[in-house]
Amino acid sequence: MLIRNIEIWGTVISLQVPDVSTTEARFKTASDSAQQFYELINRSFSTYLIDSEVARLRRNELAITDASSNVKMVWNKCLELRELTQRAFDPWAVPGGFDPSGFVKGWAAQESLRFFTEQGIEHIQINAGGDVVVRGGVDSTTPWLVGVQHPDFRDQIAKTYELFDGAIASSGTYERGAHIIDPRVGVPAVGARAATVVGPDAGVADALATALVVDGRDSVNWMGDEAFRNYSFWAVDKSGDGAWSYQQQ
Repeated sequence: MLIRNIEIWGTVISLQVPDVSTTEARFKTASDSAQQFYELINRSFSTYLIDSEVARLRRNELAITDASSNVKMVWNKCLELRELTQRAFDPWAVPGGFDPSGFVKGWAAQESLRFFTEQGIEHIQINAGGDVVVRGGVDSTTPWLVGVQHPDFRDQIAKTYELFDGAIASSGTYERGAHIIDPRVGVPAVGARAATVVGPDAGVADALATALVVDGRDSVNWMGDEAFRNYSFWAVDKSGDGAWSYQQQ
């Protein structure tokens, strides 16, 4: 397995490609391009870099109409997801203003697939701090195995998915505790202790996992929307050991 680990965004992005599917030179070229893209995204979207576009938006020093195409696209996608989730996901309802972190990490991982496609790499797993994108399986007959960490025991796997193509995003208490806020009331979310969303797009899955932690079982009010037909949901209740799943038929 060819592996490249990139430390950025306060996490590690792990790129994995079966060594039989490409050459080390092609993998390096694709990985270098992906890293440059991640660094660009960090410079644009970081809430910690004072000169990032998002930081300037938060200080009202930049109008969204004057932002880069990437920032405009993310802004508009977040608006769409805010409406679809009935504000369970709302990047504007956070201290300091607009913070799209709950969408950008998955979106950037998804977008970076193109650098590997350009090099003819058809089998890959990108793990961006728990937001996972896979393509092509390990090979044409073997799916990628993606484990979801237990919300209470970091050394245990609560659920395992087998995927050839798609994305998985998880959210919950895990290591950071009650860091997810219900944007409609401004207090820590009480919907679910952990949530995982599987679907075709990692950015959307990332945002929906956050919304699922906020709303828990009340997510049924929005998860049946036609826009989420290709997504499946799994959550652990806030109290007790109850877990449940949902997928449109």
